[in-house]
Amino acid sequence: MKTVQVGQSADEVRHHLQEQGFLPISVEPRAWSIGLRLGKRPTRIDSQDFIVFNQQFVALIKAGLPILRSLDLLRVQIKNPLLKRHIEDVRERVYSGAMLSDAMRAQAVFPTVYTASIFAGERSGNLVEVINRYILYEKTILSVRKRFIGALIYPAFLIVLSIVMVLVIVTYVIPRFGELYAGLNTPLPVATKVLIAVSTTLQSNIILIVPALAALTVAALVWAGTAGGRNRIDEFKLKAPIIGNLWTMFSMAQLSRTLSTLLQGGIPLVAALEVARDATGNRVIANSIAEGINRVREGQALSDSLERSGHFPDLALEMMRVGEQTGSLPEMLNHVADFYDEDVNIRSNAMLSWVEPVILIFVAVFVAAILISLYLPIFSIRGTMSGT
Repeated sequence: MKTVQVGQSADEVRHHLQEQGFLPISVEPRAWSIGLRLGKRPTRIDSQDFIVFNQQFVALIKAGLPILRSLDLLRVQIKNPLLKRHIEDVRERVYSGAMLSDAMRAQAVFPTVYTASIFAGERSGNLVEVINRYILYEKTILSVRKRFIGALIYPAFLIVLSIVMVLVIVTYVIPRFGELYAGLNTPLPVATKVLIAVSTTLQSNIILIVPALAALTVAALVWAGTAGGRNRIDEFKLKAPIIGNLWTMFSMAQLSRTLSTLLQGGIPLVAALEVARDATGNRVIANSIAEGINRVREGQALSDSLERSGHFPDLALEMMRVGEQTGSLPEMLNHVADFYDEDVNIRSNAMLSWVEPVILIFVAVFVAAILISLYLPIFSIRGTMSGT
């Protein structure tokens, strides 16, 4: 028997059918869904607006209002036009008899973790608790990301400023000195000759260099959008010196917190792993989780299943193992997430504390070398004039 089911991935659809008592043999995307993937991706809902919506939604449900009435009240108050449009569609689907989780999932813009949590809340009758847990989860993830991005702003500003300054010196200042020395007909030191030759070449070929750089940038972006490119980039993130360790810990924290939230919401381990796999943000780790899912289905422990991939820290695996043995896996996963969130914060701040002076020192040395090379002929001319 063939049936149509809305979902964000084949695994999600398969899990949803299994929860309804079906045994799916194969899951295939319809033509219209393939077209959506090839076309423009759905615009992402602003996380802050989504958190506010869920806080108000929970407050109305706790006050005793039905879900449909709560959606009616909220859709009038929502300021974000994109969120408002999707919530109105959710309201119409619920009014037509659809489950809230199905209506949310059909929008294809809400996080998979959220739709899975809503589904678990509907099954267990704990919708308010599940949404509250998701709000806490989303706030924590958002806070960690803001801290991490905020710590990168000043170094990024320094790097951009340094590049602009170097470009101005190379393309404008040095050629002016070259014209000055050409008029003096005086022998120049080797360092000054090399510097002026490089600067003159760059200035004369700027019309070719800029389009070439733009083409390389576009080609790199296109390659990064392919499956192979994304895999290579995600693999580099995990293996890069210093940064790789931070990416691994950040991904581990997000995976652990997602799993904990789903398990506490009453979702089975295999289904929670399928949702968490899509929420990791790293294809290499996602592939490792996919392999682990198959082992868990065969009856192996989660910690042993993930350990074989070699992409998960020993400390996290050991804490998972303790949680499995004591029956407190969700709580231990929360501890893992808290530990790595704090570790990422400390290490990133420590790394950035020495990145800033390194950038400043590099720029200072570069500028000093250029100034010395440019002023050497002036010193030699002055020495010649004082000698005569």
